Amino acid sequence: MTPSQRVSLAINGEKPDKLPIIVINSNTFTCLHYGISIEEYITNPYKCAEVHIRFIQDFGIDCAMVAAAYILYGTGPEMGVHWEHADGNFPGSVKGVLESEEDLSILKVPSKPSGYFKTYVEAIRLVNQALGDTHYLTANVIGPFTVACFLRGIEQTLVDTMMNPDLFDKLMTFSTDFSVYLGKTIRDITGLSHPILNEIFLAPEMIRPDVYHAQIAPYDIDVQRRLGPGPVPNSFAFMGKAGDRHSQKIAASLNQAFFGVGESIEAIKDATQGGRPAGYPFPVGVSGRALNSWDADKIVSFLKEAIDSLISEKGIYPSINLPSVQTDSPKKAREMVDKLNAINKFRNNYAI
Repeated sequence: MTPSQRVSLAINGEKPDKLPIIVINSNTFTCLHYGISIEEYITNPYKCAEVHIRFIQDFGIDCAMVAAAYILYGTGPEMGVHWEHADGNFPGSVKGVLESEEDLSILKVPSKPSGYFKTYVEAIRLVNQALGDTHYLTANVIGPFTVACFLRGIEQTLVDTMMNPDLFDKLMTFSTDFSVYLGKTIRDITGLSHPILNEIFLAPEMIRPDVYHAQIAPYDIDVQRRLGPGPVPNSFAFMGKAGDRHSQKIAASLNQAFFGVGESIEAIKDATQGGRPAGYPFPVGVSGRALNSWDADKIVSFLKEAIDSLISEKGIYPSINLPSVQTDSPKKAREMVDKLNAINKFRNNYAI
């Protein structure tokens, strides 16, 4: 069974030969472990693709998000957004380009990729060319709210939802066209089968579910419609149903299960009431914090307890979800190698 078949079976609620291992972000680890700089990662698509391919093959990854780094997603300096290149860290957005409604008139949706987004698209194409027939590869198409946050600034965009809804709607209309451009470019150039729509800033502490449903979801749905045929799932919109507090609570549990927040087995069980994330199997997540602070035995013990309960009590064959394989030093990277190997060994030996 190929890794892609394994993931697809688990998505459909069927029994795979082995539980799939899914990684969302591994950029700092892959740079440290394979010895490339952050600058090479974000400017050299061949280097970026090479470390992704090696990482997936070396650690038995079935599903990976390719080239995860905010600056690559299409709203980098090429769009006028200000980014800070801090030593030892991936660049972060520090200032948007839109200070007033008049500034919207100067922005145009690009006709072809340039700058960091060009690196992103080419890296995805290369990884997909090498592994797309066997592995379940995903990549971010950032949604219109995320585009708006980068162009306007996160805090100001959040203020606009309440204090300046007319400007917010105009910005979201432009950002919808921009998001569609990003999705079509990724789809047409890379040949990727499983792009996802990602609204990066839909953190529960930032956006209330009813605000999402009223002011953001209609634009996300429009992007998905215009990127059809074929699904571009809004995988990380853990927002439940509009006006339904119970479904929103269950969605929050699914968010915890996916990202490993709190490493709570009870939260994972509660999350089963909400189905699964769009485009992914039901997850047992181990957070980046736990990956770094726990030893391998504790990680494997947690995975076994959670997976045993899901299979025996719920009849669910979950994925092992590693949302943030990140390290901040060569020493931590070496420790992460041992932990990833332990997770892969546990998965390979786990009888289902």
